[in-house]
Amino acid sequence: MVSTEELGDVFVLRVEAVRLDSAVGTIIRNAVVSKLENSKKFAVDIGNVKLVDSGGLGSLVALLKNISNHQGKLALVGMNKSVRMMFELSRMDRQFSLLEDMPKAIAFLQQA
Repeated sequence: MVSTEELGDVFVLRVEAVRLDSAVGTIIRNAVVSKLENSKKFAVDIGNVKLVDSGGLGSLVALLKNISNHQGKLALVGMNKSVRMMFELSRMDRQFSLLEDMPKAIAFLQQA
């Protein structure tokens, strides 16, 4: 459902599920929490995700808050048009950093 890798000092999570729900959100959260002591920069690639339900959105909001509380940064990467529209309609696009692709996300996260 989720694969991880480190690109320099950025911890990358790739969501392989087509639906981001609370179960997938919990997997993402657990992966991030295990790295919060050593990493402050996180990129979550949701390019394969076709649907984010309310549980998944809630998990992402909690993740953003947790990372922010540890002075970290989070980028959501590669979302398709329907997922982006959901973020815009719920005004979550104002809370999250939404980047088109991984190189842009890495560059964003490298900024001070």
